[in-house]
Amino acid sequence: MNALSRIVIIGSGAAGMSAASRAKRLKPSNDVIVIDSSRWVSFAFCGLPYLVGGEVKDLDELLYYPPSEFTKRGIDLRLNKTVIEVDPDSKKLIYVDNSTGTKESLEWDKLVLATGARSKAPKLWPEIRGARNVFYIVHMESGQQIRDYARSLGPGKRAVVIGAGYLGLEMADNLAKLGLKVTIIEALGQVAPRMLDPELAKIVEDNIRSKGVEVVTGAAVERFNIINNTATEVVTSKGTYQGDMFVVGVGIEPNNELAKQLGLKLGQSGGIIIDERTLTSNPDVYAAGDVTEHKDLVTGQLVWRPFAQIANKMGHVTGSNLGGVDSVFLGSVGTSAFKVFDVVAARTGLSASEASKVGFKPVEVSLEAGTKAHYIPGGSKISLKVVADEKTGRLLGAQAVGFDETAFWRINVVASLLTRGGTVWDLFNADYGYQPLLSPVWDPLVIAARLLMRTFGERPW
Repeated sequence: MNALSRIVIIGSGAAGMSAASRAKRLKPSNDVIVIDSSRWVSFAFCGLPYLVGGEVKDLDELLYYPPSEFTKRGIDLRLNKTVIEVDPDSKKLIYVDNSTGTKESLEWDKLVLATGARSKAPKLWPEIRGARNVFYIVHMESGQQIRDYARSLGPGKRAVVIGAGYLGLEMADNLAKLGLKVTIIEALGQVAPRMLDPELAKIVEDNIRSKGVEVVTGAAVERFNIINNTATEVVTSKGTYQGDMFVVGVGIEPNNELAKQLGLKLGQSGGIIIDERTLTSNPDVYAAGDVTEHKDLVTGQLVWRPFAQIANKMGHVTGSNLGGVDSVFLGSVGTSAFKVFDVVAARTGLSASEASKVGFKPVEVSLEAGTKAHYIPGGSKISLKVVADEKTGRLLGAQAVGFDETAFWRINVVASLLTRGGTVWDLFNADYGYQPLLSPVWDPLVIAARLLMRTFGERPW
């Protein structure tokens, strides 16, 4: 790259701003321009449910830094502007000002696509376009609109949430905190269908029901009935459900329109395929965050994982390489978590059924154990599953559900081992801390390892 280089970054979310900051700090001579169709930078979509429920008081609190912070760093922010054309041959793009409609062109030396993901809701159910009481996440203001509408309805009104994944469950929790009656509708046969095995999902579902939330599974949405731009009910394969407001928490896809214009290589999900340095199939174009596919460290296959922690790391790697410091993002193992009402659920790697589908012969153990020493009052239980490969003893994945935060950190321990190709014996020998108020002397992870060692033996040779 030349000493003076213009880097244009499309997208001002976690990945885009991480890349911009890093590229400018490492090489101040870089001319770094960030373009985004919204007015927000460095924003946290994951926090929107907590804005709805009131735990986060103001939308600005979800910004890691305000725009002025990046301007002070010498980054040229062009917000409320939408890129409509990109030409890989001339290395030019055209963007339109959303307020005035005026168009401008811009040249780049290096381009970064951090365009994120978009909702498929209007594509799945076109009738909801323009419906004033149907909401889905489009931009940061979406959370504020959901909150304001829910508050305008008041306690006792009915909110229907479509989808029982992370976003749907967290939205349901926070809408219930506002006093609304909540119904969750899920097309598949359980809550958290892409995260948890059925028996663990049932623990989550039973707890949600105990809070007065109606849960309907196995109910595919067919259409919404709209009267005077207002949705009155949703028709599903299991019946019709009325509501005063509807929140669609299902169906996102990579926002890849510009990638298609650039002729970049895309994966099965439609995400941009990147290498370890976050380069695309065009040597002058990088991509980071939810618009990309990257390597799964357990299977070696390409995956699409629109997770915030991954986006931030990718942005850092992109910015490092643009700043002249060689950096790599090796991949991920699929670690995720949610908290809904009293339950914490987390997973990493593969389930046993997923492992079988990609060619492993999995061995799985399940257990329930305490999270504190047995003589300490107030302890709770954790339900834990760990999967390993029968041939090698290599760990393949884990899931946990519990009623305190230890379900989260125990899965993070397994995730660390998965990242390094850890085994059943590594799970046993890891030097876990012990303190009676915080954990039992035989940690549930060690118990899981001991159960697995009944199959694999006490030592790896």
